[in-house]
Amino acid sequence: MRFLRETVAAVGLALQIGVVWYFWSAAPAQIPMHYGFSGQPDSYGSKSSMLALPVITLVLYAFLTILSFFPQGFNYPVEVTDRNRQRLQALGVAMIGWLKAEIAWLFAYITWIDIRVGLGTSSGLGWAFLPVVLAVIGGTIAIGIVQMRRAGEVTET
Repeated sequence: MRFLRETVAAVGLALQIGVVWYFWSAAPAQIPMHYGFSGQPDSYGSKSSMLALPVITLVLYAFLTILSFFPQGFNYPVEVTDRNRQRLQALGVAMIGWLKAEIAWLFAYITWIDIRVGLGTSSGLGWAFLPVVLAVIGGTIAIGIVQMRRAGEVTET
């Protein structure tokens, strides 16, 4: 499963970088830099600001990758014992991995929309963007916490 998570995350990152590279020459001088709650752009910047999102994604990707090698430092929602340590750490690493994949694809989507808005083929992220992102990321965290709590309860008996 770790291979799948890492592949999904890496493909999202690569896609984002590829989209910027492919559309660089066609991108207009001004592209969206920020979106309001409605999903409509409310701030524009220079074409070079398109490079910021892949850089941010790469930094987050690297940080989460490094973090996943140190699950003993995670803050777990249950007491860590010798009996549940291995399971809790595996669940923590899995949650970080899925969050990394979601973030990579989230930023790839935003980059794609930035380019489309700049080219005039889209009007913004859309009203559902924020609720969907919050539900996906919040759902991943909630599922991870529930799994960790269950892992802590099972090993305590």
